[in-house]
Amino acid sequence: MLSLNATLSIFALILLGCLLSLAGLMRRGADEILSDYVFYVALPVEIFLTTLKSDYTLGVNVNAYVQAYSVGIFILWVLIFIVHRIFLKKSLTEVGLSFIAVGQTNTAFLAVPIFIVLLGDSALVVPIIIFQSVVLTGVAILVMEISSFSKTGSVSAFLRKALWVVFKNPLIISALAGSLISQIKPSHIVDTDFFVIKSMEGIATTAAPIALIALGASFYTGRVASTLKNDSHEIVMGVLIKNFLHPAISFVVGQYFFGLSGLLLFALILISAMPSPKNTFIFAQTYAVSVQKFNLILLATTGVSFFVVNVACYFFLPYVE
Repeated sequence: MLSLNATLSIFALILLGCLLSLAGLMRRGADEILSDYVFYVALPVEIFLTTLKSDYTLGVNVNAYVQAYSVGIFILWVLIFIVHRIFLKKSLTEVGLSFIAVGQTNTAFLAVPIFIVLLGDSALVVPIIIFQSVVLTGVAILVMEISSFSKTGSVSAFLRKALWVVFKNPLIISALAGSLISQIKPSHIVDTDFFVIKSMEGIATTAAPIALIALGASFYTGRVASTLKNDSHEIVMGVLIKNFLHPAISFVVGQYFFGLSGLLLFALILISAMPSPKNTFIFAQTYAVSVQKFNLILLATTGVSFFVVNVACYFFLPYVE
C-alpha cells in the first residue's frame, strides 16, 4: 500500500500534466518551458544538495551497484543489437536510438521523484545519471554516427559532439560539484539553517512535481497519429525489453553475480524498471528517424512502468532497511 500510494501520486501528476495540456490550460510550448526549468535549475539544485549531504550510502557498496547496472546494460544492449540489427534489419542509426529508447532509463524526470518518495532522496540515482550520460549516451551517439566516419574529420566531429553532450549536462556538473564540496565539508555549507541552503532546498522541492507535470504535458504535445501498424510489433517488443526484461536481468546480475541485497538490490531493480528516457524523442527528431515510433515507445513504457514499479516494491521494498 505504501508503494501503491506513492506511485499513484506520482503518476497522477503525469496524468495531470497530460490533462492540462489536453484541455488547453497550458500554453503551447509550456511543457518545454517546464522541462527546461526542471533540467537546468530544479534538478541540478536537488542533485547538488543530495550529493552534498548524503551520507547513508557510507558503508554501502555503491561500486558494486553501479557495476551490476553496467553489466546488466551490456547484456541488454547485446540483445537489442541482435534483435534490431540482425532480425529486424534496422540501420545503425535506429539501433543507436534503440540503445537510448530501450536500453536506458528515465532518470531525471521519473526515477528522481520515485526514489525521493520511496527512499527519501535520490542519492542512488546520481551515479546512474553520470554513467548513463557520460558512457551510455556517448556509445549510442558513436553507433549513430558510424555511417558518417567515412567523411573527413568525422571522428573528431564525433568526439566534439560526445564531449559537448557530457559537459553541457547540468545534472553531471551539479553532481560533481556537490561531491567535490562535500569532500571539503565547510561547516556553514552543510548547515540547513544557512540561508543559501534553505533557498536551494525551496527550489529543490519543486523538481519532482514539476518534472512529472512536464513529462505528462509532453505526451500530449508530442502526440502521434494512429497509423503505425507496421511498427506495432517493434513498439510491443520495446516495452517488453524495457519494462520486463531489463529489471529481470538486473535482478539476476545483482543478486547472483554481485551479491546485492536489501537497499542496493531494490534500487537496482527499481532504476531498471524506469521507462524510456525523455530525450528519446529529442534524439529521434535530431536524427529524423521514426519520431512517432520512438515517442510511442516512450509513452507506452511510462504507462507500463507503473505496474512494474509496484510489483518490484511489493516483492523487494519490505527487505529494505
